[in-house]
Amino acid sequence: MADYCSAAYMRILCKKTDTLVGYLYQWNNGDLQPAWLDTAKAEVRYEPISAAA
Repeated sequence: MADYCSAAYMRILCKKTDTLVGYLYQWNNGDLQPAWLDTAKAEVRYEPISAAA
């Protein structure tokens, strides 16, 4: 059985309001997966976590 873990890779921001709508996680196998704070949005942009600090 494989051990999988992930880490928040980027913040997902609404293009119109610039508000945080989710996080993009990167798994240790390279897969990316969004985690939405509410419902999935279509008009988004991604910001590296380090740029948000």
